[in-house]
Amino acid sequence: MPFSSLFQDYLSNAHLLRPFFNEHPFDSEAVEQRAEKFSFIGDRTASVQILKKMNRSFGGGKQALNQVEKLKDPRALTVVTGQQLMLFGGPLFTIYKTLTAIIYARRWENELGRPVIPVFWLADEDHDFPEVAQAGILNRNNWHSLTMKPEEGNPPVGRIVLDRNFEEFESQFFETLQEDLFTELLRKQLGRHYRQGKPFREAFAGLMLELFEEHGLIIAGSDDREVKKLSAEPMIVAASRYEEVLECLEGQSQSLEEEGYHRQATVQQSNLFYLAEGDERIKIDLEGEMWRAGDEKSWKVAELAEDVRRHPENFSPNVFIRPLLQDRLLPVFACVAGPGEIGYYAQMKPLYNLMGQEMPFILPRFSVTLIEPAINRIMEKLPFDPQHYIMRIEDLEHEYIEEVNRLDIDLFFEEWKVEVRTLTSKRLTDIANVDPTLEAAADKAGTQFENELDSLRKKLFRAQKREEETQLKRLARIRDHLFPESIPQERQVAFVSILNRYGVEIFGQLLELLEGDTPDMHKWVRL
Repeated sequence: MPFSSLFQDYLSNAHLLRPFFNEHPFDSEAVEQRAEKFSFIGDRTASVQILKKMNRSFGGGKQALNQVEKLKDPRALTVVTGQQLMLFGGPLFTIYKTLTAIIYARRWENELGRPVIPVFWLADEDHDFPEVAQAGILNRNNWHSLTMKPEEGNPPVGRIVLDRNFEEFESQFFETLQEDLFTELLRKQLGRHYRQGKPFREAFAGLMLELFEEHGLIIAGSDDREVKKLSAEPMIVAASRYEEVLECLEGQSQSLEEEGYHRQATVQQSNLFYLAEGDERIKIDLEGEMWRAGDEKSWKVAELAEDVRRHPENFSPNVFIRPLLQDRLLPVFACVAGPGEIGYYAQMKPLYNLMGQEMPFILPRFSVTLIEPAINRIMEKLPFDPQHYIMRIEDLEHEYIEEVNRLDIDLFFEEWKVEVRTLTSKRLTDIANVDPTLEAAADKAGTQFENELDSLRKKLFRAQKREEETQLKRLARIRDHLFPESIPQERQVAFVSILNRYGVEIFGQLLELLEGDTPDMHKWVRL
């Protein structure tokens, strides 16, 4: 599978990465020891009040609020995952992240004998609209990628209100999505959350709670005045000690490169954004003796930290600071991360130390490809393993032609004719010995047989061509299902495509299937 060398080593050679992470989450002894030493640096009572209000506003019911209440227990821990607020919930890896958090929260709650709550953290301050405004639809036979028209400005995506652009997208989405067993239910379910007038944040959070509240999931996020006030310290440090922060991140990133790995994110002097009027999220940059947020606002170097301290709601963390802020709101025992996110964390260990925080366990998410029954049936007729379908379609077709023992039809029939002529010549002699007048008739019979062979050759050629075309079409269809555009299914296909055919029960079944497993390798799941 096309994962980075750092991610693959994290799964199978974790000892090589000890300079970049603490203990490994697959080490049960380390998990037990860390749990005993765990100390939450935040305010549990304040966090519970904020999280109750937040989950209630997203439509969370009694079960979600009870889960939040458990965080008052001084021994309670959380397993946190999260991502950008993708349209209609995003690709399948959204589900795999969530299932990983739920599975490990349950597992560690049983093993450690203490409350462990799965949390989905909304990346509600991210402002990369093009990344969230698309959905990949996988119908039974076709793959389609749809994109919503961009919004004006550069606000955090979570604040963008669904409008006419969304209605156009939604209409196109359901026109493209083939009518299937659960289409009407899916339309109603999405309509409860994704509708005109709702912000992305509320729509995404409401859908996730509806799908996973019964499994103990709660929602958190940082685009909230009270959250910022409670957990502002990492942003204050990012402003007041920016040179040390830069040194931590750059030093660790260089160490990664020296070990032959890549840096996932570019390190810069500033790790903060400014939230201007009109919800514009503007990168803060250092220019000489001044911090500047574009033309919107500027500070002397010593002033920025004080402004963050007084008005944290006006500032937003970048990819390196956000996890540190998260750990001030929640007792984070482990973070569920995808391959790219594990790369971010590999750059951060010294930064945790600078902030006086303990780096949590970094838990790889389950990685899964779903193989539907019709696809599985045609895969059995082809000579490839599932992972081979990531190849370009041209290379796949070439490989298929090379792999399959195709009959050389011209040679086959030429050899057949030679055999016929040899046999006919022998028989002609025998017939001539009995009655020479029949020799011409016998020779004509041999010629007619060769003519029949020519006719059969043409038919066989056409049949082989049809079979080849059929198999090449199957190659393309399988590739579209497993690796659309040569990208793993889990990153491309919107999970609502699967809900459309199988209903919400499939996620509960996946949970049961993966519950006793470990996310240490890619899973091929045949439905």
